[in-house]
Order: sequence, then C-alpha cells, then structure tokens
Amino acid sequence: MNNAKGRVDLDVVGHTAWITIDNPDRRNAMTARMWRQVPELLTAVAEDPAVRVVVLTGAGSTFCAGADISELPEIEGAAENPTVAAEQALLSCPLPTIALVNGLCVGGGCQLAAACDIRVSAASAEFGITPAKLGIVYPPSSIARLTELVGPSAAKLLLFSADFVDAAHAQRMRLVDEVVDDPRERVEQLAATIASRSQLTVRASKELVDLAHRGLPLDDAAARWQRTSAEAGESAEGIAAFLERRPPEFPYGR
Repeated sequence: MNNAKGRVDLDVVGHTAWITIDNPDRRNAMTARMWRQVPELLTAVAEDPAVRVVVLTGAGSTFCAGADISELPEIEGAAENPTVAAEQALLSCPLPTIALVNGLCVGGGCQLAAACDIRVSAASAEFGITPAKLGIVYPPSSIARLTELVGPSAAKLLLFSADFVDAAHAQRMRLVDEVVDDPRERVEQLAATIASRSQLTVRASKELVDLAHRGLPLDDAAARWQRTSAEAGESAEGIAAFLERRPPEFPYGR
C-alpha cells in the first residue's frame, strides 16, 4: 500500500486489528484513496477469525486532520462519497470498534471517530468540525451521527463556529467517552478485556444496542442470539466456569 500521498495501514496484533491513518506530511489528512481503503480494510478484518476488536488511530501525534483539501473536488464529486462510505463501513462493522485519538481530530477525522463504538482520547487532543471554514456541507449521515452523540445544541455550536474544543470539553459534550493521559495503554487494555469476554455476548450486544438506538424492535434479534448461545454452549460454559472458579473457554468464534 505504498503511496507518497498517504496510506491507511492494517496490523493485526493478537486479537486486535490496528487500522492506522498515515499521512504525516498533511497531519494525517485523508486522500480520496485513503478514504476508499477504510471499507476494504474493515471487510478484511471482519473476515479474519483471529480479530475480535478493531482500533482506529493516527500515526504519530495526530489522529486525522480531515479530508485532504486539495482532493475535495474529487471527494465531493464522486458518485458515492468515499467519506460517507468509510463512515458507514465503521458503523456496520460487526466487531467492536475503538477510536484512539491523539492530537488533532478535525472534520473528517471527527466523522471517522464518531462512527466508532467507543472513543478514547489523550488529554491533549483537540476536536473541530470545520466545513463552515470551507463553505461545504457536512454529510447528512455525519450530521445525524454527531447530533445523536452530542445533542442538537452542541452539534450546532461545533458546526456553526468551526472552532476547536479541548478533550475535556469534548467529553462533557459526549463526543468522547474517556480522556486519559496514555490512550494507547488504555486502548490496549480495553481491547484485551473485550477480546477475553464472550464474543457471542459482545457481538449480540453491539447489534442489540444499535437496534435500540435506532428505535427498532429487539425481540427477534435477541431470540436469534439466545438460540445461538444455547446451541454453541456459550452460556453453559460461562456459568460452569463461574461456578468452578476458573477462566471460561467460550466456544463461540473459536
């Protein structure tokens, strides 16, 4: 994936897939090609039986400075907006996704981070949504997701002003879930914890929470997952391990 104008890298370490935005000359701004790499990489990791958690981050000290402005005409003029396709690929990924945010998280960077299930930020990170500085319209799906996370007033504050907010403010807005001094250490620990849990429960929980958030019925999906748990022996193993005071060896996904 060599590309002088930037790339998105994939590294699988244990049960965690690390997807890294790497365009240091432009503070990890996303070219059109980089946006298109995101769905490709997510498809690959979803098909890898070893992967249980996906982490999205930026190389070096910056998460992502948004779309590469020099390529905005190509991005905006595409038949399918690649920024929206990348966002939707994150939202629909069956695996839990974590955004690890260092430094700047701006525009399209916020679009990507907001599409992850969990966002962990360095205390020094800054967030901004800046289409008002460029005279462009933030994608409707991204506005909807932002509004779901932070509420209409905070969404308007970010969009109207295009000003940056620090990590503490972003957490108060609910744009960020955790603010820590060492986000890499925290995300590694969190990913390891999630990978050690019942993967059936994790995947069922992700689907059911997303259905509940959209106001859709849960009964059919819950019944399907409950049947799968019984057929796989997942809950039987979890209960037996608890009673025997030993670590469980969950059969689902092995």
